[in-house]
Amino acid sequence: MLCHAVLPLLLAVAPAGARQLGIDAPRDRTADGSVFLELRPSRTEVHVGEPLAVELAIGVEPGFRERELVPLFARALDLPVEVRAPWWPATRGGRWLALPAPDGKSRSFALAGEVAHAQVAPQEARAGHTYALHTLTLTWLPEAPGELVLDGTELRFAYATLFDDDVFRGRVPRDRAEASVRAAAVRVRVLPLPEAGRPPQFAGAVGEFEFGSDAMPREVAVGDVVTLTLEIRGRGNFDHFAPPRVGPFDGLRTISERIERLPDVLRTTCELKVVAERVREIPALEFAYFTSGASGRYNIARTQPIPLRVRPAVKLDLAVVDVPDMPSEAPLSPALLLGSGVFVLLLVVLFLRARARRGQATAKEHAKAADFEVGLIRPGGDVTKLFPAYLAARLGASAATVVDATLAARLVAAGVPSELAGQAAELAQTFAAATYGNKAPKELVERARAIVRELDKVAFRA
Repeated sequence: MLCHAVLPLLLAVAPAGARQLGIDAPRDRTADGSVFLELRPSRTEVHVGEPLAVELAIGVEPGFRERELVPLFARALDLPVEVRAPWWPATRGGRWLALPAPDGKSRSFALAGEVAHAQVAPQEARAGHTYALHTLTLTWLPEAPGELVLDGTELRFAYATLFDDDVFRGRVPRDRAEASVRAAAVRVRVLPLPEAGRPPQFAGAVGEFEFGSDAMPREVAVGDVVTLTLEIRGRGNFDHFAPPRVGPFDGLRTISERIERLPDVLRTTCELKVVAERVREIPALEFAYFTSGASGRYNIARTQPIPLRVRPAVKLDLAVVDVPDMPSEAPLSPALLLGSGVFVLLLVVLFLRARARRGQATAKEHAKAADFEVGLIRPGGDVTKLFPAYLAARLGASAATVVDATLAARLVAAGVPSELAGQAAELAQTFAAATYGNKAPKELVERARAIVRELDKVAFRA
């Protein structure tokens, strides 16, 4: 769960005559040169649906940091500054994606009341100053045409020039004051996706992509299942478009479909049952996307047809069914032989029907996971509703009543491993108590996806 940390401020009481401007009136040191703040957009013109990277760059002179920079808050931060931005975390016309996760090389600082983590960049020299540089890349997804304006961005910090040495507290500032520097405004034009030339199969993909497919096995018999895998790779808005539709194909029936969203990869895995001997290939598939830039245009990527070699279905030949030898003094009557053949045929029919029912049940269970994935990418897709609905569908229960104290036990009784059942029940309870609407944190959306993928592997018991 994403937690927003409220950072308690350290309000210092200055001695008489000390330089103290107070938090509400920080001194503007933009022209000072000891600290700077910049917003660096990757582009100044983007299309709707095209992710925009905005680099937040914080530069601090090493000498100033060592001699004068003091903590701004009571909470310790690696970089004791706060960036205030009226446009974060919500901006009209689009939405900011979740902050990147911290790693061992990142440095903490405050961003609009929450802890963020910047990467240490190579030092930067400008106008006779050398700066230790820290950068954080924010990603904005435009959802409507217009203009993105990032203005009023401010870096606040505290500093002092006189210090006392305290036995217990160490170096204590005597003239602590607060100051700020401002970043220049940034404007980015957001263009609508053009209507001219838009393919009918376009589903909102914007970026640079590669599209490929594979299928195994390629030599099958009627009734066998072929696994088709489609992959979209590249750079773009992977979390915000639907994969190409698979089928319908002549002579092939889709019995399951699974969608995986990985970093820079969208993978669809389908199980296709061969239902006719006439099948010779899996036809080519198309994926439409828009490439932005000066020569923005729609593109259609196509896979190659995948050849299949299909054998006739295996037929049961009752003429070769072994009948146990009978003593010569008890010859087999025609009625007994006919009864034995009918009995064997009945067993075969019952076996084939049972296998068909199992296949249909498996296909339906996989379809529930596919419905969950498709629901997430639809406009207004709400994971807090889709996840309990998926659990209810798997358990054959009502979505309104599935989330209760017995959910974990019911999942275990249905054949789900206890640890996975506990994780699913805990997340369902979290969603039941949440007020995210359709903006649940990305971490929880991905956690729900991971749990659904694991549950999709479980054959639920009635």
